[in-house]
Amino acid sequence: MIEKMIKALEEKNPEALAECFSENCSFADYCPALDGAPCSHIYGKPAVEMYFKLKFLSDELEIKEPIIEDEKHATFFETCGGPYIYAGLDITELDEAGLIKKAVVRPA
Repeated sequence: MIEKMIKALEEKNPEALAECFSENCSFADYCPALDGAPCSHIYGKPAVEMYFKLKFLSDELEIKEPIIEDEKHATFFETCGGPYIYAGLDITELDEAGLIKKAVVRPA
């Protein structure tokens, strides 16, 4: 699942990204706080799609040079409208269908 998520992030495809998540998912991104912006806490598949659609359309989110470390962890450079930072993505829980139930991005 991490490969699909990274591909969707690189392609800035919110629909494909949302398809990686379960209906009752949670997603958190703590990287914006490094630029003085609030952290993101998103709950539910429709909210995940809307969040990323807004971020991609406004050019507020981009990743570069992703490295998939294992089936639940990847690192990349991320910008949330400011300078690029080195970040880590962790899928902390999958549902029984293999969809992401919980995921978090933190500065690496």
